[in-house]
Amino acid sequence: MNNQDNKTSEQSLRDQLKPFIKAWPWIILSVLFCIVASQLYLRYATKKYQATASIIIKDTQMGGGLSETGVLGDMGLFGSNFNSIENEIEILKSKRLLSNVIDHYNLTTTYSRKGNVKESDVYTNRFLNVNVLKNDSIAEFNNSITFYVKEVSDSLFGLRLQTDSKWLTKEYGEIIKIEDQSLIFSPLPYNTADSNNGDDQELSDLKISIRPNELVVQDYHSRLNVNTSGKRGSVVNLSITDVVGERAEDVLNQLIEEYNKDAINDKNIVALNTAEFIEERLNDITKDLDSVETGIESFKTNKGLTDIGVETSLDLQKVNEIESELLKVETQLSIGRSLKEFMITDIEKSVTTSGLGLNEPQLIALINNYNEVLTTYQRIGQTSTQESPVMVRLSNELSSLKRGIFSSLDSYINGLKVEQNNLLRKSNQINANISQVPNNEKTSRSVERNREVVEAIYLLLREKQETTAISLAVTAPKAKIVDSGYAPDIPVSPKPKIILLAALVLGVLIPLGLVYLKQIFYNKIESRKDLERNLPQVSILGEVPKLESDAKDRIIPNDRSVLAESFRIIRTNLQYKLGALNHDDTKVVLVTSTVKGEGKTTTAFNLASTFAFSGKKVLLIGGDIRNPQLHRFFDASLKRKKGVTEYLVNSDLKLEDLVVPVDDNSNLHMLLSGSIPPNPAELWMQSRTKDMIEEAKGMYDLVIIDSAPTIVVTDTFLINKFADVTVYVTRANHTDRGLLEFISDTIKDGKLTNVAAVINSVKLTNFGYGNKYGYSYSADKKTFMEKLKAKLNF
Repeated sequence: MNNQDNKTSEQSLRDQLKPFIKAWPWIILSVLFCIVASQLYLRYATKKYQATASIIIKDTQMGGGLSETGVLGDMGLFGSNFNSIENEIEILKSKRLLSNVIDHYNLTTTYSRKGNVKESDVYTNRFLNVNVLKNDSIAEFNNSITFYVKEVSDSLFGLRLQTDSKWLTKEYGEIIKIEDQSLIFSPLPYNTADSNNGDDQELSDLKISIRPNELVVQDYHSRLNVNTSGKRGSVVNLSITDVVGERAEDVLNQLIEEYNKDAINDKNIVALNTAEFIEERLNDITKDLDSVETGIESFKTNKGLTDIGVETSLDLQKVNEIESELLKVETQLSIGRSLKEFMITDIEKSVTTSGLGLNEPQLIALINNYNEVLTTYQRIGQTSTQESPVMVRLSNELSSLKRGIFSSLDSYINGLKVEQNNLLRKSNQINANISQVPNNEKTSRSVERNREVVEAIYLLLREKQETTAISLAVTAPKAKIVDSGYAPDIPVSPKPKIILLAALVLGVLIPLGLVYLKQIFYNKIESRKDLERNLPQVSILGEVPKLESDAKDRIIPNDRSVLAESFRIIRTNLQYKLGALNHDDTKVVLVTSTVKGEGKTTTAFNLASTFAFSGKKVLLIGGDIRNPQLHRFFDASLKRKKGVTEYLVNSDLKLEDLVVPVDDNSNLHMLLSGSIPPNPAELWMQSRTKDMIEEAKGMYDLVIIDSAPTIVVTDTFLINKFADVTVYVTRANHTDRGLLEFISDTIKDGKLTNVAAVINSVKLTNFGYGNKYGYSYSADKKTFMEKLKAKLNF
């Protein structure tokens, strides 16, 4: 049992794979076609090259210039907050920088030279250059401009606006207006040695296209890729694809240069703000210092003071120490108040006072952080809207940091005031002990103390003014180049290996996919295996091969054709089936089909002819009185001859009066259908039907009835009771598999008895049992190559 199951499973698998195996010629042709197509594609496809570059985004505090956190770096007010790599990547990808790159290389203008099949971009090796005048910016129009130029001489060139227009001779340096755009043409050195074979003049012809700046920026932005090499690293990789590798390299290198210029400009803005703040403060402090010096001079002149006695030196030593500390406190108070005033009045500028001597680390860290975030906010604001998530986040962060700075400044100033009061209180106590000190001495010391405070602030600001000037003069680039832009000579697209592999795979999959789709959606029978699976209770008499278009569908005497051999096999199998019957009377064979066009009439005629050629006397009855077809094997005039209809209607007629002999087959007679009646079913139900069958059986050795299709009318079911064997004709690639269920139900219901099937129009490759050799035993069939050679007379 298991062996039988295994054999059935193996056979089923073989049957499933057979359509795919038979498709091997198409697979080979498909693979060859796809490979040839892929080679043509690789030959003429536009090659794209990828240029890559890498840079290191340096820490902003390590640059040579004044950075965002360098102004108050001596006091640590801004902390150590660095720009995130993500922000720098967005700046590198910004359309603003790309627009600068495009303007630098004039990439809105493209040059191309037409070859035999396609156009190729020309980047450097051309004889002229085209520039759009600044007053007619390319960004002001939306449509591209296209025209053609050719080299004429060192001072002249040819110009035409359309491919079919005449050439116009123009001079270099002449301003030419094309579609409201003013263009100027300038000559360039042209290396004709790089040209291919052919006419140099034709090769020098160029097609020039000028596109809007916005479209060009969008194009390069879509091809630019910027990303980091690692999550925690500061190395940024840049890449861009282009049909010209050299142009891709130039774009990346210039983009890096534009990025450094932009970063330097940001740093210089901070330095300029610092210089402006220091200059303003110096002016104020200078006035204060002059006022103090003038007051001291006036005081000493009015009082006649030249020197203070040293009699109170011991007591005053303590006072000096306290006053020294008080000086430091008041200096810090002055710096804190000045810084707070600047934060209030100059809210649109960076807090850029650097190294003023504050001694509060927390306040220093807050101001450093605020200045860093403000600079980032101003830089990103050049490429983003105020409503973008990044700008909103930075704005909120600025507000929070400013509130923290004011809070810390207030706390710091209040603490200094407390310390100042304590020092003053100690000084008053000591001064009470030296009450003998003249009032002039007290006044002199008070004035001198104010002078020293103002002088200390003045010196500090002068020092920072020099530092700021140095920062403006020396500024290092923000991006350190690791690898400059480089585009290998090997294109990234198309990839030959991938294209060839895809062609090979596609060449195999296309025919196999078509076979698979045919297996799924094609619902026609193809061979006897379809009948064996769906009609296991029906024996199969044989298969009729599909004939070529010029072959005859009628068997003639001594016929050795494939058609004749197939019907001889069917005749033999039918004889076995007829011989198994229990009676010796003349046998009646009913030939029918499910629908029209399956070849039942041809099958009935050739089957009758085959039996007649074997020596039997055969009568072929045209039982399809609704759509008569037997007459087409003879003269068309027989269509009007009396036949079955007249016999059933007129009881006086005899068969011998109606039968028609076949000229080339003396043993075969035909009873044609006759006139088409209005009530065919009722005629078959009459007793004359039985009389006709009985009379035929008495005159002939075999009676074959060509009946009507079963699914269309009931005629076949009415006369089937007179038949000994029903030959059911199906047609390969015509009969739906769904109709086989109808045949099965008809047999189960007893409407047709002793049914045997014939499969018509079967391809030789689909013959059951693998009969790929067909019926070529007696006469070899010419191969396709032999037929081709015969036609070509080889």
